[in-house]
Amino acid sequence: MKTWGTAALLLSAGVLFSPASAETIRVNYAQTIYPEYAPGPKLTDDLRIVAESSAEPLLTLWVEGFKTQQPGLNLIAKGTSPLAAVPTVMSGAYDLGFPARELWPYEEELFRKIRGYEPFVVLVGLGAHATPGLTPALGVFVHASNPLTRITLAQLDAIYSTERRRGLGKDIATWGDLGATGEWATRPIHAYTHRLPNGIDYFIQKIVTKGADFKKSVIDLAMRRGNLGPDEIIAEAVAKDPAAIGFGCFGNVIPGMKTIAVAETTGGPYCTGTLEEVKTLRYPLARPIYMVIDRPPGQAIAPKLEEFLRYVLSAPGQNAFAASGGWLPLPAELAKVELARLK
Repeated sequence: MKTWGTAALLLSAGVLFSPASAETIRVNYAQTIYPEYAPGPKLTDDLRIVAESSAEPLLTLWVEGFKTQQPGLNLIAKGTSPLAAVPTVMSGAYDLGFPARELWPYEEELFRKIRGYEPFVVLVGLGAHATPGLTPALGVFVHASNPLTRITLAQLDAIYSTERRRGLGKDIATWGDLGATGEWATRPIHAYTHRLPNGIDYFIQKIVTKGADFKKSVIDLAMRRGNLGPDEIIAEAVAKDPAAIGFGCFGNVIPGMKTIAVAETTGGPYCTGTLEEVKTLRYPLARPIYMVIDRPPGQAIAPKLEEFLRYVLSAPGQNAFAASGGWLPLPAELAKVELARLK
């Protein structure tokens, strides 16, 4: 199962590849008008939804708005652990899961093993620009003294993985391999991550290394230490280590370290991770967020699920992001693409 991500989005060219339809779709990022929501037949049933706890305020906005359109539905919405969304949908305990991130490899594997087919995921929005804890876009962190100002995903792949699935012809082990001179030329690169499993580093593996494991030399840190969260831990390590590189939320940049521009390829464009670049998905490390349902191959989506997903992807659902505390709506053209997948 493939989810939307930088590996499937040729963003600089405005081209979207849909893994669901094997079609290449031109995306107009200037399009800002979302499809209007037209309520379908009135429904009477239970609709059970489970969400990652940090996304519960956003889910509440959707649920309250949807209730006005489908008052006969009994909506049961619960915020819980980010690990619960996929298993509870797989078991049938809940109808819809909102992990507010991409699915993890073991979740996809477990769903296939139990259900015999892929989970059906729907792209519903984007993580935050620079708000920790809301699936934020990831900046590439280096020490403040590092002369490097930009990097490509292929170079990051060659730093973090021996397989180099992005096609770079050589391993990258020193800052000189990235063009640094003088004392930096022979300085080894210290690449940092967190201990798996966690969403940040699964996303890095999915997008940067295209699913390949990290090198054994990569330094994996704890996800939490005292009052520090995962992005703060990486920022602290990078600020203390001149040879370091890592990934973290733009909102956690601290003195002693900086972020550098990122591009898909050496042809650019190199993006620094501005709000505009993140919300239009032009920044390569922006993070889409998903919902998941159990949809057997060849079968229609249950009417109550299709109706709720149509609401989320239409104007009222996407406009709700403005009051969500940091989550970002989809580019309008992508909302239209996802609506078409519900048929």
